[in-house]
Amino acid sequence: MSDIQFPNILLGPGSVTATVLDNNGAPATVLEAGAAFTVHADWQISPLAALLLGGEWQLAAYVESIGPGPEQQVGPTVTIPLTGATNYSADITVAAGTLPNNPAPPTSGVYKTVTVLTHTNFGAVTDVVGIVEGPVLRIG
Repeated sequence: MSDIQFPNILLGPGSVTATVLDNNGAPATVLEAGAAFTVHADWQISPLAALLLGGEWQLAAYVESIGPGPEQQVGPTVTIPLTGATNYSADITVAAGTLPNNPAPPTSGVYKTVTVLTHTNFGAVTDVVGIVEGPVLRIG
């Protein structure tokens, strides 16, 4: 779990979590390259933030290879409209074959994930953001 950063302390607190799910919907850290997987995020904001914030949430997931290998966004950026609610969730589906299968050394096939939740209003990114590091994945 990670805190959501608000530019005004009065709008907080907020938190965001991210879990990687295998193609069967179970939490996993070892995934098959030939099967799709999902990054699932849940986040909560205070009632005051829910009342005052308009616009949209944007959720994106990234991987960074441990050692040589891909460093990229995985799956599309997902947009979720703010509705006045205090609890939100969204899924990013990562297509099969996005990351290489059983790469040869020195490429490890191990990746650190980062899930980023940003807020936009009238098309502009604001200072409201939540970043979740992890989990570390093995693709093979």
